[in-house]
Amino acid sequence: MIAPEVYESSPNGPHGGGKGDLCKNEVPLLGDPAAYSGTDNTSTPSMSTDEGVLARMGYEQELNRGLGLFENWAATFACMNFVSGMPILFGFVMMTGGPQAAFTSWTMVSTISCFLALALAEIAAALPTAGGIYFWAFCLGGPRWGPFLSWMTAWWNWSAWVLAVPGTQLGATKFLISALQIHYPDAAVLYEGWFTWLLIMAGLLIALLPNVTSQRWLQRYFRVAIAIFFILFCLFWFWFPIAASGKFRSATFVFRTFNNGINLGERQQASDAYCWVISLLFGAWEFGGYDASAHLAEETRDAGKNVAKGMWMSTFSTTVLSIPTLILILFCIQDFDALISATYANNWAEFLVQVIGTRGATAVLVMNWIDCTCATAAVILSAQRVTFAISRDGILPGSSFFRKVDGANHIPVNAALLVVFIASAVSCSVFGSSVAFGAITATTVICQNITYLIVLIARHTLGRSSFEPARWNLGSLSLPVGCFTILWSTFLSIVLLLPQVFPVTRETLNYSPICLGIVTCVSMMGWFLPFGWGGRHWFKGPNKTVSPAQAQALEYESSRSSRKTTGCPGAPI
Repeated sequence: MIAPEVYESSPNGPHGGGKGDLCKNEVPLLGDPAAYSGTDNTSTPSMSTDEGVLARMGYEQELNRGLGLFENWAATFACMNFVSGMPILFGFVMMTGGPQAAFTSWTMVSTISCFLALALAEIAAALPTAGGIYFWAFCLGGPRWGPFLSWMTAWWNWSAWVLAVPGTQLGATKFLISALQIHYPDAAVLYEGWFTWLLIMAGLLIALLPNVTSQRWLQRYFRVAIAIFFILFCLFWFWFPIAASGKFRSATFVFRTFNNGINLGERQQASDAYCWVISLLFGAWEFGGYDASAHLAEETRDAGKNVAKGMWMSTFSTTVLSIPTLILILFCIQDFDALISATYANNWAEFLVQVIGTRGATAVLVMNWIDCTCATAAVILSAQRVTFAISRDGILPGSSFFRKVDGANHIPVNAALLVVFIASAVSCSVFGSSVAFGAITATTVICQNITYLIVLIARHTLGRSSFEPARWNLGSLSLPVGCFTILWSTFLSIVLLLPQVFPVTRETLNYSPICLGIVTCVSMMGWFLPFGWGGRHWFKGPNKTVSPAQAQALEYESSRSSRKTTGCPGAPI
C-alpha cells in the first residue's frame, strides 16, 4: 500500500468538522478563483458542471463522461437481471421452502429493497463519485471516524463486487452445463470441476471485453444486454403460459405449499420457520448492488440527478416486473417432486423440460447463459470502477498500477484485469463443498449489507448535522426510511451467516462467515500495521488529485458555463 498525498483543505483537516471539507464547502461556489489560485480566470478551460462538482470533492475528471440516464439505470438493472438471477437459485428456494417461501421471501425482499435504494440514492445524489460507498463513509464519518470507516468500507465493498463476479458467472455456467446434461446425461466430463472452470473462464473473457475496449462499445453492450433481457422476459410471459395451458397449478399449491428440504439427516434439526428465513437468500442474491449506478457517477452526465434516478428506478422496475413473473412461473410448475429431486447442475432445467420440452429448455438455457454472462459484464464494470477508485486513494497494494487509466479510451484497464484474475482464482475453489456457491453468494450480500449499514448509520448519526442533501432527496422521510433499512440490513446480514443445510459437516458448512472474517482481518491488518505501514498512519481520507485552489478555479469555471447554458445567473451547483 502506498501513502497518498493529501492536500490540507482547511485548518480543520482534509475531512474537517463539516465546514471547509470535501463534503461541505464553506467557500462560496461562485467566488473569484483568482483570489485562491493566483491565475487568470480565462486560463481555465471550459468544463461541465459535473466536472466542477467532482473537483470540489477533490478529483480531476479522468474517465470519459459520456453516459446518460439509460446507461446508469442499465448498470444496476443488468446486475439484478431477474430473468436469469431468479432461475440461478430457483432450485435452491424449492428446497428451502418451496413455492410459498419463494413468493413470500421474494416479495418481502424486493419491496424492502426499494426503500433501501431510496435511502442510498439520497446520499449518491449529494456525493456522485466512483467507488461511492467508501467516499460516502469518509464524508459522513467526520474527522474522528471518517478515515477508518472509509478504509473498512472500501475493503468490504471491493470484496463484495469482486466476489460477485465468479458467483455470477458460475451461475451462468450452470445454465450451459444443464443444457448439455439434458442431451448427454451420462457424459462424465459435464460433472468434472476442470470443465466447469474452463466454461467459467470463457464466460469471464467474454464479459471482460466491453469493459476494456471503449465507452462506445460499453454503450452498445448495455443496449444488447437489455434487449436480451426483454427477449427472455417475453418468452417467459408468452411461451410458458401457452405451453402450460390447461395444466396450471392451483393457487393453494402456489401460495400454501411449503417444503423444508434443508434437513439431510435422519432427524429434523431445522424448523420450518428457520427454513423460511434461509430462503431469504433467494431474493437477497438478486436485490443487491444498488451502488452499481454510483460507480458510474464520474462517467454519467448530470450525475447528481441521474445517478440517484438510476439507483431507485432500476430497483423499482425490477420489483414491479419480477413479482408477477415469479407468480407465473410458480403456476406453471408441473411435477414438484421431480423438480426438487432432479440432478441437473441447475434444477431450473427440470422446470423448463416439464413446461416447454427438451428442445425449448435447451434454447432458454442457452439464452440464460448469454443473458447471465451479460450480467457478469455489468458486475465486472462495477468491480473495475471500485478497484480504480480505491486505488486512486492508495488503499490497494499496487495502487499506482491499478489506478492507471488508458490514455486513448479513458478506461481503467488494469483494474479490470485484476478483477478477472481474482475471479478466476476464486472459481478454482468453489467445487470443494456442496454449499460453496451459496457461501460465495452469501458473502457478497453480507459484505454489501455491511457497507450499506456503515453509510446509513453514519448518515443518521455522525453525519446527520453536516450532510447536505442534493436537490433530489427524501425530505422528512429520510430518517424513518433510513432507520427501517438499517434494521433490515442488520437482520439480513445475520441471516446470511447461518447454516443453510443440516446436519452441519465439512461438506455442508456455510463458509461465508469464514470468508467475511478473512476480508475483515486483511483490512484490519492493513489498518493497524506498525512502522508507518498501516493505513492509520497515513490514510487521512480520499487522496485528492486537485488542490483546493484548483478545485475552486475549476468549480468557478463550471458555474459560469452552467449559467450560460441554463440562463440562470447564480444558479447553484
